[in-house]
Amino acid sequence: MPTIDELAQRLDRPYEHFEPELLGPDFAAELQTVSELWFACGYRPGIAAYLNFFLLRDFIVTHDAAFAPRFASFKAMARSFYATDLFIRAVTDSGREPTGGISSARVRDALAGIMQRHRALAIPEWMMSYFGWSLLDNVERQCAPLTADQQRLHLAYMTKTFRIMGVPFSADRASMIEFGRRVEAEHAGHSPQLERHARNILFLGEMVGVSSAPARIGAMLPAPTRAVFEPIAAKVRPGLASRWLARGVGKVAMRRAIGRPRTAVPAAG
Repeated sequence: MPTIDELAQRLDRPYEHFEPELLGPDFAAELQTVSELWFACGYRPGIAAYLNFFLLRDFIVTHDAAFAPRFASFKAMARSFYATDLFIRAVTDSGREPTGGISSARVRDALAGIMQRHRALAIPEWMMSYFGWSLLDNVERQCAPLTADQQRLHLAYMTKTFRIMGVPFSADRASMIEFGRRVEAEHAGHSPQLERHARNILFLGEMVGVSSAPARIGAMLPAPTRAVFEPIAAKVRPGLASRWLARGVGKVAMRRAIGRPRTAVPAAG
């Protein structure tokens, strides 16, 4: 049975440099598909991907050892989530302002900047490959059923995105599924700060309209991390008064990254 490292080595390597031709003849359809899916899912994929990250023990231990301030408090968590969501919205052209996704030089520059910061923290490439896969996988499960064409266009777009960013990825769905399932099976576990992190992300989810009901949250997680989450779900879920507070404060104080669905148009450059 291949190891995670061996599976990661089978993924396509990042592009050495960007050329417009690599976007391909189906790019406009890919961009529109991605934009529609991410508009439909709202903030749920981001909340689920963050929580799933905290439920992978080695991921959060590695990250906290390298950059503990990022999730040290609720305010830090909210700042990190908002920055990540803005990045995702720009990449998928599902934000308040149209971007053209990865056809935009500005978006590609943002991808390069994020990759530089992660390299400086010595975050393993394969962990970033998995985080990207978990986002894609979560969107597709929440938007199911997707047609075969939607799945193909979505994966093709996100593969280009991560390879431009500098992250190994693959348009071979079977390879990504095998890689993702192996990571979840081997790394799901309880980390020292899990309950604090989970409590903060669920409160933040309520602020942006994502229910913290255990059944709703559990349905967004892969089976291995769901098994870690379920025993603590009731303990880390915000109480009724806290949920009301979160929703009220969120409507007033939370800046929104999502705009209204629209036709996604590739950028000129």
